[in-house]
Amino acid sequence: MMTNKCAELLANKELTISFIESASAGYLSHRFSLSPYSGEVLVGGLVCYDVKVKENVLNVPDQLIEDYTAESLEVTQELVRKAQSLFKSDLYVACTGLLKRGGSETKDKPVGTFFYCISYKDQLYDFQCVCKGAPQKKLRSLNSKICKSIIEVVRT
Repeated sequence: MMTNKCAELLANKELTISFIESASAGYLSHRFSLSPYSGEVLVGGLVCYDVKVKENVLNVPDQLIEDYTAESLEVTQELVRKAQSLFKSDLYVACTGLLKRGGSETKDKPVGTFFYCISYKDQLYDFQCVCKGAPQKKLRSLNSKICKSIIEVVRT
């Protein structure tokens, strides 16, 4: 399982991780919590599924959301920055996107589009992907992609 491989790498390097999740609604934190290495690597997470949590709890500027939408790379970058003031860990991961209809989908940003950012050693790594299938399948695919990205980032 990709999550265990990722968590094992983090544990071996004595690294910790925190999540800020919108579209994934805690799924990433949940997957890491099931790993045998969770106690060594997982610091915590925050779910900001509703835009009001982004605005009122995380203080993401309304104008940023208005300009780019809540499901955007720009907002995801801001979320990963906010994670750094909420948690003390070595890696921070933020994720937004369109798990199902009802968000800011467009022809260029269809349902299944996700944005995620990883902050590690004062570097910000940005990613975008499109996952297909039912919501659960999209989440499994997203989790796998994020874990692969974490492994790449940590190994560089």
